[in-house]
Amino acid sequence: KDQIPGTSPGFGTAASADGEHYPYLFPAAASYWSQAGGAVEFARQRLGGDLKGKKIAYLFFDNPAGREGLPVIRKLAEMEGFELQEFPVPSPGIEMDNQARDIARRFRADFVITHLFGRAPSVSMQALRRAGYPLEQVVSFVWGQSEADVEAGGGYAANVGYNGIQFAGVGDDFEVRREIEAMYKDRGQDLPATFNSTVFYNRGLLIGALHIEAVRNAVKANGGGADITGTQVRDGFRAIKDFSLGGLVPPLNLAGGDHEGGGWVRVFTITENGFEPKTDWFKGYRDVVFEMIKEEAAKSN
Repeated sequence: KDQIPGTSPGFGTAASADGEHYPYLFPAAASYWSQAGGAVEFARQRLGGDLKGKKIAYLFFDNPAGREGLPVIRKLAEMEGFELQEFPVPSPGIEMDNQARDIARRFRADFVITHLFGRAPSVSMQALRRAGYPLEQVVSFVWGQSEADVEAGGGYAANVGYNGIQFAGVGDDFEVRREIEAMYKDRGQDLPATFNSTVFYNRGLLIGALHIEAVRNAVKANGGGADITGTQVRDGFRAIKDFSLGGLVPPLNLAGGDHEGGGWVRVFTITENGFEPKTDWFKGYRDVVFEMIKEEAAKSN
């Protein structure tokens, strides 16, 4: 109604990826539904390419955001023929030994997908280790794998093999980070402490860069005039194509009605020395997920 663009990179309702029904909303990164599709696809790759008859556990924070991925995972369980068991974690998520033991010893899961927030991701690492479950067979949604999560969960050496989905690159090896480092050095200033938290800092770079690119496109379309409207900025977002910020992010394309940019994800794994890419950028069950997005958006509107 107000014709002001809004963004929610990597979170919020998945239905807002449908630009036809939500013309001013831009998730602009993989939603929880796309992360769910990516997690199941990663499990399929790890389990030999066929999920039929496999057991997958979904360990999730029991709130609306934690439950957001369930429709996709349930749909894919029906499609692929795997046995899904859901393990809710009540707030505040600081105890999950019972769930971990059930996953490892009773259900005997072939793979675990987690969707946890706050302190809960680090608690899950410790609980799964205590239950004897191999972290190589675990993949988290985006809020479950940051430097702080790993450190609180016992450190890198204790969590080798733990996998996490990301929608922006992790680490220092990106030109845009080198440019920022040089900028601070030229000013004679120290880098901010947040620069070391590459998971979150790099997501911030993605978010900031997308807004700048949208406004730049709007100004250009306005003949260079800066007196632009919300609708022009919306069109500026929709003009973003193959935007990768020098490899920091996947080739995002916000044109063509997909305001999520394609639903790209990448899995990183923990090593003793930090984060290592486990996959290239990929889309998990994109046709299925986007069809569900369109159906949900039509109901919401």
